[in-house]
Amino acid sequence: MARRHTPEEARDLGLWTAGWLAVLLVGGIWWIGDLSLQWPVLVVPLVWVLVAMRPRRPRGSR
Repeated sequence: MARRHTPEEARDLGLWTAGWLAVLLVGGIWWIGDLSLQWPVLVVPLVWVLVAMRPRRPRGSR
């Protein structure tokens, strides 16, 4: 059985993923698109960060 991430590991993984998502989206928009029109897509990594930063209960404390 696979082990679950601790709350700290889950937060760090979420922030790391959101950071790379933001970098790739900005790079793609800059290279192919128009940042002045497509900037709202950058809300996605922001929401991802907010979800990653939400408080979590330690595993097994229900």
